[in-house]
Amino acid sequence: NRELMMTKPTKTNPDGHLRAEFKLADQMIQTLKNDKLFKFVYVPGEKEVIVTGKIGDHEWKGKIDSLVLNKGYFCDLKTVDDIHKKHWDAKNHQWTNFIEDRGYIMQAAIYKELIKQSFNKNCQPFIFSVSKQTPPDKGAFDFEDTDTQYLMKEALEEIKEKQDRFWQVMNGEVEPKHCGKCEYCRSMKELAAFQHVTDIEVD
Repeated sequence: NRELMMTKPTKTNPDGHLRAEFKLADQMIQTLKNDKLFKFVYVPGEKEVIVTGKIGDHEWKGKIDSLVLNKGYFCDLKTVDDIHKKHWDAKNHQWTNFIEDRGYIMQAAIYKELIKQSFNKNCQPFIFSVSKQTPPDKGAFDFEDTDTQYLMKEALEEIKEKQDRFWQVMNGEVEPKHCGKCEYCRSMKELAAFQHVTDIEVD
């Protein structure tokens, strides 16, 4: 991928140089690679482990970034624009962090369940994150507090409650409900009428 990653050769730089976005990616990699906790916890694990199982009546499949089965934990690696940026939770009308905002608690709950079904082992999830800032920030997060444990259980119940409809939509059995805001809805949007300025929905 040299042509994609490098700038075009010039008289002063006949080999070109690494494009800015790849320089940042390299900084992000080095930020974690040089971290002692990351090397101790994440690096020893088996990488990209496929796990399968059933949640409710449906088959699930996942890929674990780093699984350390003999010590009972797994790690997920996340990139984020800013670890400390706040995100508005419209459902609960409050600010929250990137892990809750992006559904990573639900993902961790799914992985935990699939690992248990695949290996008969109850594993603790961890998240390592690195930001797309210069220099990159980094973080290590666990799910051990009572509130997060409750949210994980709640997430699995939500999946059991809603996955039948998701499956029907995926199979074309029922029409999806349009939210009007996601990427798909924006790409398919057709203006049919005017809307009052005071009726604009805001998140």
